[in-house]
Amino acid sequence: MNRFFIFGISLLSVATASALTVNVVPGGLRQAVTASSDPKTETDLTVTGSINAADFDFLREMTALRSLNLSGVTVASYSGTKTETGLTEAKANTLPDCALMSGNFTSLSLPSGLTEISVGALGGSNAESLAIPSSVTKISTGAFAGMKNLKQVTIPSSVKSMGEMVFKDCPQLEKVVIQAPVAELPASTFRNCPKLSSITLPSSMTAIGDAAFAGCKGLTSISLPTSLISIGNMAFAASGLASADLSGSSLKSVGDWAFAGCPSLTNVTVSGQPVVFGAGAFYNDPALNVSLGDIASSMTDIPDYFLYGATSATAEGFENTAVASVGNHALSGMRDTKVTLPATIASLGDNAMERWENLSEIDAKSVSDIPVLGQSVWEDTPQETTILYVPNDLLQAYKDTPQWQEFDVRSETSSIVDINPEETPANLRAYFDGMLLMIEADCDIRAAQLYDITGRCFTIANNYQGNRLTVDTAPFDARVFILRLLLTDGTTPVLKLLR
Repeated sequence: MNRFFIFGISLLSVATASALTVNVVPGGLRQAVTASSDPKTETDLTVTGSINAADFDFLREMTALRSLNLSGVTVASYSGTKTETGLTEAKANTLPDCALMSGNFTSLSLPSGLTEISVGALGGSNAESLAIPSSVTKISTGAFAGMKNLKQVTIPSSVKSMGEMVFKDCPQLEKVVIQAPVAELPASTFRNCPKLSSITLPSSMTAIGDAAFAGCKGLTSISLPTSLISIGNMAFAASGLASADLSGSSLKSVGDWAFAGCPSLTNVTVSGQPVVFGAGAFYNDPALNVSLGDIASSMTDIPDYFLYGATSATAEGFENTAVASVGNHALSGMRDTKVTLPATIASLGDNAMERWENLSEIDAKSVSDIPVLGQSVWEDTPQETTILYVPNDLLQAYKDTPQWQEFDVRSETSSIVDINPEETPANLRAYFDGMLLMIEADCDIRAAQLYDITGRCFTIANNYQGNRLTVDTAPFDARVFILRLLLTDGTTPVLKLLR
């Protein structure tokens, strides 16, 4: 109703807003509303009676609606002319496909007797709250995806199944409680819900689907049910998780890239039972402070890109695992100075240990066969200055094997050679002439052994020139040398020399 007041030459129009209530039969909503109101300007609508899929077509035309109350409505089945959303049939007690998609209403009450919410039914709508009726047993794919203002929701225990992407791209969603005894959280259920910070999962859950929480930057913690068997690909990728407890006794698999790109992830707890991890499970998680001894405790194969870029992870305890293979780029970028390889190691994939910039020692003494190497295993790792300790019987084989030979290869006993330098004996003279080590003795010299101060043997030179010997030290990187001589008089004098 409009009322008009005239004050001088001014004409004012004051609209009195009131909620419109209509009682309808299936297919009769348009006639009921237009009989008493302009559907393009109506902001508040309550419907009772019964409606069908054709009536939802009309509701989407009411673009000015801000409050829609359907709690007193029953939804009838539909069979007839194709609706705007492409339906020629729709079931009773079901919110049809795309029924209220992109609705501008901020307040919504759903029909109390609903048993199913179909594909995209409320997708992209502006509703700020959502009460799912306790009669609902099925929620279909994308039912609430892209709801712009939805902040919290409870999925009641009546729900038996959920489709994928149910809450995908809900930018304001903060809290979800899942009371439904579902076994699986489907793929992309909460994908790209950046404010989601609280989630309660049911104890019945055995699987978290692919990308279920991907992009949930506000999710810093989650309590995973002990019944959980599998975590899907990218399940928590690019999320805000600070820790992940994967020690549940039922867990068997963690998918590809499951926790990749989580900048705040610092701690992961695993059990000793076998768990199969997918490629890149912890890819590019720079804060992850775990040891290989813990994270790989049940593994025989470390997958590709497993800890790529996890620069806070360490190689501690690696030797205690049963790992046989390390995948491509699997341990790239770690910061350790020393790593001990497990006795079981058989192969290292392409770039498996690239960019270990601080590496100075590899202990392979317990490895009985030379591991097979992929391409560029230690690219951008300082191999020339890194000592590689190997079994005595494999020393020459390592020195002859590409990539391994780039290290400072030493036998397993070379670091404990018994060398005790004494003062230069009176009958012996040794000095450097540039890079040449000049040695003279009062008796013939049978052989000379040259070491660095750690016991690394550079060379053993036999002598056929009597009491004089010259050794070229140009190939050796040391400045301080230990010289041991074997003389014909039976003595073995030892000298320390500075080049």
